[in-house]
Amino acid sequence: MILVEEGQSPLILCLPNSGTDVPKPVSARFNATGRLQADLSWRLEKLFGFSADLGLTVLKSSISRYVIDVDRDPATPLAAAFDPLAALCPATTLDGKRIYQDGEEPGPTEIEQRVLLFHAPYHKALRQQIDRLMRKHGAVVFVECQSMRSQIKGVTGKELPELSIGSAEGAACDTDLRNLFVGTLSGMDDLNIGVDSQTKGGFILNAFGRPERGVHGLTLLFAQRAYLRHESPPFEPDKVRTTRLQTVLSDCFSSLIDWTEEAGRERKRQSAEPPARAAEEEAIAASVPDEDPEPVSEPYDEEAAAEEEQVSSEAAEIEPPQTEPGAGSGAAVKQETSPDQKPITLLVAE
Repeated sequence: MILVEEGQSPLILCLPNSGTDVPKPVSARFNATGRLQADLSWRLEKLFGFSADLGLTVLKSSISRYVIDVDRDPATPLAAAFDPLAALCPATTLDGKRIYQDGEEPGPTEIEQRVLLFHAPYHKALRQQIDRLMRKHGAVVFVECQSMRSQIKGVTGKELPELSIGSAEGAACDTDLRNLFVGTLSGMDDLNIGVDSQTKGGFILNAFGRPERGVHGLTLLFAQRAYLRHESPPFEPDKVRTTRLQTVLSDCFSSLIDWTEEAGRERKRQSAEPPARAAEEEAIAASVPDEDPEPVSEPYDEEAAAEEEQVSSEAAEIEPPQTEPGAGSGAAVKQETSPDQKPITLLVAE
């Protein structure tokens, strides 16, 4: 099930692997290791008790990542089920221990069903929230948060930094945004931070991070020692560590919101500029005279008019108008013969 808390700020908090729910038909096939679910982002939501105060939108899947990891590509091949770093529907823990009873791993049809039931709805919900907040703010930042044990054989190599930041090596967000976030966290002297090292981001970050369109994404990976008393069941939060992280994360997220709101205003200004420039160019064009202006009427000259009328009268006496009997109104062409018998064509007005 997808849990959505809608806020009005331009920041979305994604918790894809904090859920613990396992459908009964699946849990019945787990072995003892699988039932422990040691690789979830245990109690991570406890770090974000300030989300309502900052107006964050929170998007959480209630389904365990042992059922399906919604931060993996849905096109991941079935053979990857035993690869702890790539599995869509894991068959092992992160350190390679089997989580199903012998022969009970999901097949292609079941995996397809899990994608339709749990994976696709999460991504659809995230898209809907991004679209909603883009219409409101013009820019959005989503922060995808996960946690894992501080040291996992075959995965970490050495102890994880307390907080690892991923930005797809700068491709998923504006570098100024990433630097702002890292700079704010760097004020905590006792907090070890890694940037695009232990994690560069998963499928969600790469699928939705489009900074050129105003959608910025970051991944935060917490070592569980940063906020838990023990990295084993019952995964009890440490109140002192949790409070410390809540304070610094609240400040960081506030900075992200301020940055994103300004970025959204700038995008809206830029999108409004082309019509304004077009109107300005049209006004300038209207003020430029045509290349072939209309002739200007000469002032009325009474003497010239009288002289022209006298010339017309003299011409009328020399060649009086000719009409044919019974001719209608209008103009007619009539043939006359001159004294030397040459035909003359006259245009006669009737």
